[in-house]
Amino acid sequence: MSLTVTKLQKKIGNREVLRDISFSLMPGQIVGLVGPNGIGKTTIFRTITRQYIPNGGTVMLDHHDLTKESPQRAAIFYLDQQHLFFRKYALAKIATTYALLYPSFDQSTFSRLIKKFGLAGGQRLQSLSKGYQALVMVALALASQAPYVFLDEPFDGLDVLIRERIVNLVVDAVADGQRTFLIASHNLAELDGLSDRVLFVKEGRISRDLTLENVRQQAVKLQLVFRTKEIPAVIKQHGRILNIRGRVIEVVFPDFTPDVQASLEAEQPVLNESLPLSLSDLFKVEFRKKHAEVG
Repeated sequence: MSLTVTKLQKKIGNREVLRDISFSLMPGQIVGLVGPNGIGKTTIFRTITRQYIPNGGTVMLDHHDLTKESPQRAAIFYLDQQHLFFRKYALAKIATTYALLYPSFDQSTFSRLIKKFGLAGGQRLQSLSKGYQALVMVALALASQAPYVFLDEPFDGLDVLIRERIVNLVVDAVADGQRTFLIASHNLAELDGLSDRVLFVKEGRISRDLTLENVRQQAVKLQLVFRTKEIPAVIKQHGRILNIRGRVIEVVFPDFTPDVQASLEAEQPVLNESLPLSLSDLFKVEFRKKHAEVG
């Protein structure tokens, strides 16, 4: 069961938030959705799930158009945390409510998970800490049995132990290859170790759809020092500078070919050291202006 979004568009007021959002999701994936604040990540979730009416485009689940076929929307689980209607509900009542929305909702899975977290069905959501509320959200997602789960900033403001529990739950959920998670997060370090793919949102489009493993086969991050302070032409032409500290330059070469390597070696750097390439580095390469100041 594949989910394919094609040329999705959404205007809010006079602003064109989504211009041409196109991507596909396959079962068994963990996909990160990345972009600066206000770029439209939440709008993507809301438009796919019909909280917003799209101005154009399609959302296809196999051969079903989710923009037209309401019964198929139970295949996607998304909780908009800005507009939760059940904060005052007891956890058991929340589960009963969601069982009406998701025909395959598994009450026993929800009860098992909240018990594992040390929670009881009679506790009200608003009485819980932010971390335990996040765990309840994930428990609802898993109990829904929806093959596609959208999580919007699931790690925001949570301590490391809660984040670790959420990561473990997500990894376990996709282990059988039947479920897919699309996760929007500013926590790039968490996504780096969790995601199979990353989608960059830029100017209302998916600007890059990359597999981190493949990127690291062709891109490199180097720490360089040259005899003079002048930046060599090979860096200006083929690299993206991340940082300059004195004469130490950190630079990413998105396409580190043998020709680029030869040109760099011809400059006879005093220091030429390879560094781990992170998702945060790729974020800077994608969203920082090429000639922006660094320091």
